[in-house]
Amino acid sequence: MEPRPGLLDVRRDGAVLTLAGEVDLSTTDLLRSELALACASGTGSGDVVIDFAGLTFIGSSGMRVLIETAESLGERRLVLVGGGWAVYVVNLLGLTARFPNIVVEQ
Repeated sequence: MEPRPGLLDVRRDGAVLTLAGEVDLSTTDLLRSELALACASGTGSGDVVIDFAGLTFIGSSGMRVLIETAESLGERRLVLVGGGWAVYVVNLLGLTARFPNIVVEQ
């Protein structure tokens, strides 16, 4: 089912989030809280994975949440999969160079 425009659908399975819809100022709190739960699950030493395949937009507020999460993970990795808009923006901003624990996998 496609999310309605302006909405974000988040599905969490342990430390894996699957996103569909848009991450903007109105949906960043949802993303932040779901990422916090994903970071807290598991052994505390594994990767946190975000599947961006269904994401149609991510704004600067969403990018800030990704940066905050990467900073809080320490040595753990924030792995971005699924390609699409969000991965394009991450690469465009050079976040993987500035934050070595942000990893893009195709």
